[in-house]
Amino acid sequence: MSMITTCPACGTSFRVTPQQLQAHHGTVRCGHCAHVFDGFQSLATQPADAVTETELPATTVQSAIEPSPAAIVEPPEPAPQFVMPAEAVAVPKQRGLTFGIALMLVALTVQAAFFWRGDIVANAPTLRPQLEKLCALLRCTIALPQQPRQITIEGSDMQVIDPAAPGFVVLTATLRSHATTPLGYPALDVVLTNNDDHTVARRVFLPAEYLGNGKDAHAGIAPNAEVTVRLNLDTGDLGAAGFRLDLLPAS
Repeated sequence: MSMITTCPACGTSFRVTPQQLQAHHGTVRCGHCAHVFDGFQSLATQPADAVTETELPATTVQSAIEPSPAAIVEPPEPAPQFVMPAEAVAVPKQRGLTFGIALMLVALTVQAAFFWRGDIVANAPTLRPQLEKLCALLRCTIALPQQPRQITIEGSDMQVIDPAAPGFVVLTATLRSHATTPLGYPALDVVLTNNDDHTVARRVFLPAEYLGNGKDAHAGIAPNAEVTVRLNLDTGDLGAAGFRLDLLPAS
């Protein structure tokens, strides 16, 4: 039995051997119209007594081709050329794959810069201008990282401002950062208690509320630095006698 493959572009059929197709992964260039196609897709058998099979020389990768007795058309140059897949298919695919990978890496880099922009600025302040340009496009802001667990309350106190008005008190606290990079100011979770240590009021204060006009809420706490905060509170007739203070992320 001999093997026949047919060009899907012009319909010309050629005799081939399995060794030729396997050696070139089935990729064939039609000797009649130069169309490149997969020889395995239209592969068929022909009775051995129909024509005399002529082997293709391995060095020239060409075959002496005879038409089948039924419908094989004799082309002017009836020798299919077996094309290596890398020449016809692999190079364009490889270029497309490389471009796709590069595009994906750029997208991942932009995404990482967006989500960790605060940490990036804290560790590399020189990158702030580039990140600000990125945020201008994405309509975001750059804030220092919020890590209240790396900030401790070194001391706190609550005092009545005026004995004649016991409802007005001042709450002070000293915060210390143990981080090696700047951190954003935390939020203060203030709980007021009565003489029985029962909660009578609670409120969370953001940095802009307890820092006052003299400090920039966006500047953050410097590495290994201390900062004293002050809150003037009007407790009214709650009977506040004590307090509890905790730190929370401000955003």
